[in-house]
Amino acid sequence: MRTHEQTELPLEIPEPDHAHLHDEPTIDERFEDFHAAHPWVLEALEDLTARWIEADGGRIGVKALFEQLRWSQPDISNDRPFRLNNNFTSRYARLLCARHPDWAGVFQLRSLRASNEE
Repeated sequence: MRTHEQTELPLEIPEPDHAHLHDEPTIDERFEDFHAAHPWVLEALEDLTARWIEADGGRIGVKALFEQLRWSQPDISNDRPFRLNNNFTSRYARLLCARHPDWAGVFQLRSLRASNEE
């Protein structure tokens, strides 16, 4: 007859190590880095917004402006990998409104799900 030994399990369950989760930069930190490296993106968005307003375009979403920027500047990276991250649109909308308070009615600002301000 064959017997099986039962393995003893530890009585205490170790706490999970979440330290690695805090190593990643926040979305605000990633946006600040991106904006510092690519200040022309804000300038281009300002130009697109100003032209939209001058044409009596009404309200517009920054994502629409992102798409316009992508289509109008397909070689914006000068052969380097470059992407406009849609996660940054809400930050750009807030930045545009902060720099141009009269544009506040052009963009609908919703509460942020993740922010350093929370």
